Amino acid sequence: MCKAKTNKRRRLGPRPVVQLARGVKGTVSREDLGNVIITDPHDAAAVYMSGCYGKGSISKGAPTGLLDRSEHLILSPCEAMYLIDMGALVLIQSDKQVWGKSDLWKHWLSHNIGFCEKFIIYKHFRDKRYTVRSGIKYGGDFMLYTGDPNTTHAAYVVKVVTSEELLWTDVNALRRVSESVAKECVLSYVSFKQYDDRNHPDCVDSSIVSHVLLKRWIPERDREIVSQKSEKSKE
Repeated sequence: MCKAKTNKRRRLGPRPVVQLARGVKGTVSREDLGNVIITDPHDAAAVYMSGCYGKGSISKGAPTGLLDRSEHLILSPCEAMYLIDMGALVLIQSDKQVWGKSDLWKHWLSHNIGFCEKFIIYKHFRDKRYTVRSGIKYGGDFMLYTGDPNTTHAAYVVKVVTSEELLWTDVNALRRVSESVAKECVLSYVSFKQYDDRNHPDCVDSSIVSHVLLKRWIPERDREIVSQKSEKSKE
């Protein structure tokens, strides 16, 4: 029986460590922006259950038709690359050869010029045990959950700032949308210490991640807080 979503806001915190699937095989779609398809129902179920990776090809959320083969599991390039890094996934080409990591990186970069930065941010939050899902419906790149997305609400909407110019009008629109659905907005940036060749996956090891949390400034509220602090200091 499905649990109802709770309306209680939850702060970010580590998720319980879950045993990751190992050696799952998938293929890269040539039509769907390089997304990865896992057709074997047992492999697909193992991947999804190990950390809410991917979505159903029909349900577009938690896959419900895996066992009767009415749908398959779809992984985004960021999800697939993370699982490959973890040794959980192997991607097979049409000629039955295994995709090399460098070739996959270049392939996905050709579909999305911001793939490098987005993967680094995705990996950053996944390594901290957060459940990371697509944030496109709220105008961001990712949404961050502290638990199962099927039973909890996301606490944050993350926008990855790439080399492309980000207008403050867009930032303000994103903040307003996030605020209207009771989520906080985070801008995430990626820089590099030394190796900054975005065309090669080794750049991940040299990356530095930083974040900016956007909050609306309410003068009346802030003035009251300052006034209260001033009165306490006089006491």
